[in-house]
Amino acid sequence: MAASTPESFSASADQSPASLVQQDRRYYSFTERSAAYAMIRTQNERHNLVLAFLSTCLPSQLTSSPRSWISLLAELPTGVKALELAGAAVAASAIGHRFQDPAMKRESLSLYTQGLQQLQRALWSRDLVREDGTLAACMALSLYEAMECPSAGPEGYFGHCRGLLALVEARGIDAHCSGAGHRLFLGVRTLGILYSLEHQSPSFMFDSAWMEQPWERIPKTFFSRVVDCLAQAPGILQRVHLLPHLSPDLQIGLCHELIRECWTIDEQLDMVWNGMQDAMPDPLYRPVPSRQAHALVDDGPGENLFPVVLCFANVECATTLILLWAVRVMLWSGLCNLYNGLAVLERLMPQVVDSSSDGTFTTRSVNPPVPDLGHRRDYLSMAHHVCQSVEYLLQDELLLVGPLSVCLAVGIVIDSLRDQPRHALEVAWLREALGAIQKKGLGLLEHSR
Repeated sequence: MAASTPESFSASADQSPASLVQQDRRYYSFTERSAAYAMIRTQNERHNLVLAFLSTCLPSQLTSSPRSWISLLAELPTGVKALELAGAAVAASAIGHRFQDPAMKRESLSLYTQGLQQLQRALWSRDLVREDGTLAACMALSLYEAMECPSAGPEGYFGHCRGLLALVEARGIDAHCSGAGHRLFLGVRTLGILYSLEHQSPSFMFDSAWMEQPWERIPKTFFSRVVDCLAQAPGILQRVHLLPHLSPDLQIGLCHELIRECWTIDEQLDMVWNGMQDAMPDPLYRPVPSRQAHALVDDGPGENLFPVVLCFANVECATTLILLWAVRVMLWSGLCNLYNGLAVLERLMPQVVDSSSDGTFTTRSVNPPVPDLGHRRDYLSMAHHVCQSVEYLLQDELLLVGPLSVCLAVGIVIDSLRDQPRHALEVAWLREALGAIQKKGLGLLEHSR
């Protein structure tokens, strides 16, 4: 890719930059053989590579979205060397994967290594550490890890997640309330939740201040409100794992507390669902015949488990709903487990009685009765909605955005169902879906559980 030529010289396209230098040094103060000229040309080539990535590997509705952080790879000032290299690494990887170009993939690894080195320098720089470009470089390098997985395991990716969380915390809330900082924060928040779910412990990002203040000037989207609900999961799971270590009476009390929290989350998801329906004049989705006659991937066995799939009003709607349904699988299956565990505990615990004045004994209820689960026992229907959404989000027209949108939801459903033998068919299908997502450009999934 050649460096772009200023319009002032368009009439002299047959002249070399060196001869133009002699004519007017107001435009060029260096020759085409100088180190400065080579640096500018290299920068232009990397910038053009990023532009090619945005136009060929991502649909226009994503790159044009004011909430997308990925378009910042081309929009932010180039003062942060780490961002220039990290953005080019992601671009080379995506383009190399799409056009089956091994040389481009090899170049992406070189750019990634250089980007890591420059990021270390930026993080040690008092001037650069708080720049949006430095945070964007971290995001780009984590995306590269998800795509290429150069460490042949998840450790490198989760290392980037830890670094992102530390950098966001150091920058403070005010740096993420508008502009590029807010767009980057939305991307980091999703990665932070993934990291917290993996390690089953909440982070600072789920404190009330971080959950509200970044949106004081910008209203939350439906997707962000679903993410709010998912953000509460690590704290709940952390306390669920404490249950076996408590006395029976404390277990009962904690079960009731967790059940109340889960019901509140379910009400919040209802509000998102109703709000989306009210905001859209047409149905959010419709059932259509699947285009897959057999298995989800070419070498998969058997017939397609879901011959009817879902077609959505738009990509943003699909991305929001697949995550909403995945959160409901986790939430409703978790509620079923809590109800079942509570029932066992209450049968084993002796009744608490009071002696009344007439010498009789009456049972005293320590906790109010829990509401009936109703349709929430059918969490498998939500899992099926997730499965029926995969084909839409993996269509070729959505390029890289589809795999990025669907992998979190699929992972949540697998984790929610995999320990239940009666759901083995759905889990096997979802693992097959992860294989299809991996082939779309997310190499990290090869090392998923």
